[in-house]
Amino acid sequence: MDKRGTFLIIGIIFWIVAAGLMHYLGPIFLDGALLHILFWIANFAFAAVSIILIAKATGRTKHDMLVPVTIMAMPAMIMDGLSITADAQGLTHIYANTPLLAAYSGGFLLFAFWSFFFFALVWHRDAKV
Repeated sequence: MDKRGTFLIIGIIFWIVAAGLMHYLGPIFLDGALLHILFWIANFAFAAVSIILIAKATGRTKHDMLVPVTIMAMPAMIMDGLSITADAQGLTHIYANTPLLAAYSGGFLLFAFWSFFFFALVWHRDAKV
């Protein structure tokens, strides 16, 4: 399997883990103000650590992770959009049991994607420069 397939699989694994965390921990952390803030800070830090670990595991540096982060985000974003839409309409309970928690999950996941892209862009170093 080439590296693109590896990054797609990593994106799918991240989605499965995020769905489980949001379903079971989301109602706990997204209710209280202090826990809510700590959850967002942990989310931001998790992105930085994850990019570095994935880079090392795939033989890259953190400076070469912009394209892989984009590839990893594609399947996760598609599944997030479908899942949150279904949750908000009461069709499934993948992320949340109520439309309000589905909205909180959506905002939290958008911030997670932003965090990954933030670090990938900040650390990106083009070889041609």
